[in-house]
Amino acid sequence: MSKPTVLIIDDDESYLEILAEGLEDRFTVKCASTLALAEDLLKENIHFDIALVDENIGTDKGSNWIKLKKQHNPPVTSFVLYSGLATEGAMLRGLECGADDFLAKPISLIALNNKLEKLIDYQAKIHGFEDELKSKDNVINVSMAQASKYGSCMQLTSKLNGCISFEEIRDDVFNYFRSMNLEGCIGFYPLSAPPLFYSSKKGVCSPVETEVMELLKTKPRLYRFGSRTIFNHPLVSILILNLEDGNIDTDIFIDALASVIECVGARIEFITYKNSLIEVQEQIQNAVISTKKMVEISKHHQQEVMNEIVQNIGLSFHILDLSEEQEKHLMKLVHDALKKHSQDDINFLEVTNLLDATLQSVEKLKNLNNRKHQSSEEIDDEDELF
Repeated sequence: MSKPTVLIIDDDESYLEILAEGLEDRFTVKCASTLALAEDLLKENIHFDIALVDENIGTDKGSNWIKLKKQHNPPVTSFVLYSGLATEGAMLRGLECGADDFLAKPISLIALNNKLEKLIDYQAKIHGFEDELKSKDNVINVSMAQASKYGSCMQLTSKLNGCISFEEIRDDVFNYFRSMNLEGCIGFYPLSAPPLFYSSKKGVCSPVETEVMELLKTKPRLYRFGSRTIFNHPLVSILILNLEDGNIDTDIFIDALASVIECVGARIEFITYKNSLIEVQEQIQNAVISTKKMVEISKHHQQEVMNEIVQNIGLSFHILDLSEEQEKHLMKLVHDALKKHSQDDINFLEVTNLLDATLQSVEKLKNLNNRKHQSSEEIDDEDELF
């Protein structure tokens, strides 16, 4: 292990020689009898652990020189000021200029060696503390980066909960990919339609990407092969093409996307259910409208038949010579028929009211779905995490 380096600056060359000889066993020593010579040594890019500086160097002040050097990040770790006047003012100047220690002449060489050794130990502690701070800063920065990535994942999950189509899910997932410098594909497996495959980079998946996703969709929820990772759900797969082993972000993305795939799958299940519900609503609506039309046509046709019967019977009264008893019997038949028709009208009215109520219920359900979608869009616009 190399010895610590010391620069001694003193205009008294004999004293300078004494100090150098007293320190050379434990330190590598360089000497300068003027500040100009000291500057020349500093220009040689020699790093000094300690600069031992006399307060009075000719007409110059060592404290002023130390203060000036401290402002310009010199190749010196610590400064020690010494003076023949151990006054309060001299010690305060040492503190003010930024020196790490102050010594008064005459200086004991044994005490000086011990002082400088302690100063070297002090520097080691400072370096250890700085390294610890850097390590903690690094941990904090990594933690903040991880929190940011998890926050982005949470934001993606929130956005997915408002999607009402495969295209919206695709766009939100790919926007997340781009923000995280990820590249990949997504495949949808609708229950009653052909699979859909998309690429975040090219829009459309290549044949090999499609084949790989179809081949691996039966694998577990998380399956890694090389730098590729696929996340599976019965209704969707997400293939990431650039998750390298050994990268600290890889584990974060794996954890995050393992949750995202479940969210996407649940959303697709909801969209599938909702689309089926909408289809049933439309079928009910069409059936009700058709039934109402048929009821109206039936009512109109029945009325026409009754009118024709009444008209024919009325005409028959002028042609037929009916007895009073026959006429009463005939009129009773007409009356009963009309009475029965009247009951049919009531039945038709009840059916019509029921159909109207069904249409209103379907319409309310459709409006409710629309309001839910609008609310989710408003929430997404305000959703900002990290």
